[in-house]
Amino acid sequence: MSRQWEIWMTRGDEQDPHGHPLIILSNDESCVDGNRASINVLFGSTKRPAIGNRPFEIVCDEADGFDRSTVIDCSRIYFISKAKLDRQLGTVSRIRRVQACRKVAEVFRLIFQ
Repeated sequence: MSRQWEIWMTRGDEQDPHGHPLIILSNDESCVDGNRASINVLFGSTKRPAIGNRPFEIVCDEADGFDRSTVIDCSRIYFISKAKLDRQLGTVSRIRRVQACRKVAEVFRLIFQ
């Protein structure tokens, strides 16, 4: 069973044998609901030292539960099957949760006035 803000690896397939790290965005109720087969996530990829961050990304690291420095794309919220979750890596730190929320709000222009 998964929970909001957990970090997981997806199952690999023919196109991506290693899978990808992700952060679960769906709330806990959606995660545990047996009638819901899919959840909302943000995907990550390994941070390459020579490549700068794009304005819609945040960087997470070992302190957040990732295996290595990882770039999280906050410009796309994916809806994936819970069955694609392979193994849990950890839980996103409080400071990165705030960064992710702010970045998603910024990217999607979810500004409340």
